[in-house]
Amino acid sequence: MSSPRELSSLALRVLHSARHHVRTQSRSPEYFQAADRFSELFLGKAFHLEADYFKTVGTDYSAIDCLYEEWSPHTGREDEASPEAVTERLQEMTRLVPAVAALEELEATLQTDTCARLDVCRALLGTITVLGHLALAGLESDGLEEAWSLAWQERVWRQNSQQARLQRLIHVMRAPAEDKAARMEALGPAREELRVHGTTFVQGVHEYLERYAETGASSVAFVGGLPFARTLSAEGLGEVLTLIHEDTDDFLGRMARLMRFAQDVRFDPSETLNSGVMGYAAETGQALSDVDATRLPQAQLDAWLRQEWERTLAETRQRFAPRVSGLSDASARSSLEGFLTGVYAIATRLADAGHTPPSEAR
Repeated sequence: MSSPRELSSLALRVLHSARHHVRTQSRSPEYFQAADRFSELFLGKAFHLEADYFKTVGTDYSAIDCLYEEWSPHTGREDEASPEAVTERLQEMTRLVPAVAALEELEATLQTDTCARLDVCRALLGTITVLGHLALAGLESDGLEEAWSLAWQERVWRQNSQQARLQRLIHVMRAPAEDKAARMEALGPAREELRVHGTTFVQGVHEYLERYAETGASSVAFVGGLPFARTLSAEGLGEVLTLIHEDTDDFLGRMARLMRFAQDVRFDPSETLNSGVMGYAAETGQALSDVDATRLPQAQLDAWLRQEWERTLAETRQRFAPRVSGLSDASARSSLEGFLTGVYAIATRLADAGHTPPSEAR
């Protein structure tokens, strides 16, 4: 059994190797520089996270998006046979024992230039799992490790299971007319997700956010960074974790919905499915499989989205303010107040930039 110091060193080596793959195989250096600035504002400043941690959970986890977006059943790997299989392999790395057991093999795998993206993503998740547990064990506070581990597993599962479901729907929506019926049949019971239950644009927008907001990974980034937050006392961290687990107003879910909505305020017709598409489907009474985003009235959707965004942002601020100010621990209160300041700043910039790439949204 490795000592905590040796295990931490191994995990950091694997993390750095995984980061190298992420930043050399997808997107431009300018994208990652801009994304790192957002990640520092989102997590680094409020919680005083070291760069290794806010870059990993805030920026490098974009590789998971790419993994699902580029998924193909033809890789020859059994663990990539379906989006659901990918989700299970990723989820395995949120549990301490499997994550520790996988580190040495992942370190060797990451030495090759042809390392599969799934292995890179498993490494990114597994290293935060291991390093998070090591950081919390050092606090010697009963219950913190378990409470964080449960939140970490839950949020990663929400993100990736939503990614899998979303990609299944997009696969159907993008199908040529002659293939669509067969792809819909292959969905099985998941065909229900092609139906929008709302009957107005606003209802459709929020239905999309309820179903898929976690794909934005903001709550995963938040929970993933908590063990490394130097602004939180053990008591403060405990109160934040209690807020995550017990808040009836769903603090993290509401934050995730706000951040995801911010990216949709300017309608992007190049996206097969987003808030505007589902809102339009609800307003017109169509199934998602019948909606073509490239043919929708962009100016009208921009106006509707902006109006609902302003209302949602104001409501979120109103709900969060008393919840955070009512925290009893000073470190929890000040950290979350700083965090929300960053959230509102980023959300506003994203809403103004719309689907402009981060490297251009300065």
